Parts: sequence; C-alpha cells; structure tokens
Amino acid sequence: MLKINQKTKEIISFIFLFSFSFLYFFLAKIGFEKQNINLNNVDKITSQVENRGIDYRHGSKGKRSKVFYIKLKNLNEKIGVYRMSKEYDDLISKINTNDKLTVYYKENNNDSENVNIDLIQIERNGIVLLDKKEYEKKESVLIYIGLIAGFLSIGYSLYYLRRKTSLFKKEKMKLTKKNVG
Repeated sequence: MLKINQKTKEIISFIFLFSFSFLYFFLAKIGFEKQNINLNNVDKITSQVENRGIDYRHGSKGKRSKVFYIKLKNLNEKIGVYRMSKEYDDLISKINTNDKLTVYYKENNNDSENVNIDLIQIERNGIVLLDKKEYEKKESVLIYIGLIAGFLSIGYSLYYLRRKTSLFKKEKMKLTKKNVG
C-alpha cells in the first residue's frame, strides 16, 4: 500500500481546498452570463396557451418545488417560473387558457424535469406579462454566492496553508550556550 508523508498530505489538502474556490467562481461566471439577456439569442415561440397553473417541479436531483407553469399547444414541454416566495397569483390572473402568447425561454434537455423553469419573458400582444428582469435577478444570486464563497474559500485555503501545515513553519532554533557564546 502506498504511504504518503505528512507534507504530501498537507499539499493535497491545500490543493483540494483551494480548488473549491474555482468552483465557486465558476458559479459566479454562470450567474454573470445570465445577466442582460438578449432575447434574440434565446428560444422564442408564439402559441396558444393549452393549460396554465401551479405544479410541483421535480428537479434533476429529486427536489420538489412549487412553480407556475404554462403549456403551449406547439411546445412539447411545460415551461415555468420558480419564485422563492411561491407567489404566483399575478401570473394566474394575467394568463388565461387560449391566450396567444410570445414566450422567450431556454430549451432544457433534461428529461427528468417535468417543468422547464428557464422561462425568461412572456408577452401578449406586445405587452410584457413577465419581464426578463425577474429571471436575471433570480440568476444574479449565483454571482453573489459564487464570489463570496470563492473569496472565503481562498482565505481559508491560505489560512490552512499558513497555520495548519508545516510547509511554511520555520524550525525554531534553540538557543544554547554553544550558539550564544
């Protein structure tokens, strides 16, 4: 069996801790890319509403979330909106069955999710019913989480390196009469 010395263990631990910061900064990058969405660069469909309401979205990791959804006649998936507040009364009152809507969304290829919550904007006759700013604001949370956690991760990695490892600790010289005299 392979034996690893203490210094190697400390280096591996530091690298592991430090690499998490890149993961957090990657989350921030994803959030940043979802800001200032150009509606010309996302999927768009104009169709009649077949059904709309509240449903439980089954996420890819088994998580259930209460969402507002619409099912359009010319689209094979339900698309919807997730709000942390779970308040969807405004959308239910604005959108009715048989309304002709223009919907901007990002296609979701994950078959395990029953509602695609990448719905960006909804319009009826040129009037915005759900503004893309809500989607952008929701996604901006990734930026804050990523940046804060990334900097904390770097800080803890450096603390670990300086305080918890022997990599930078200097050997203390013992003063003896031979060294002094």
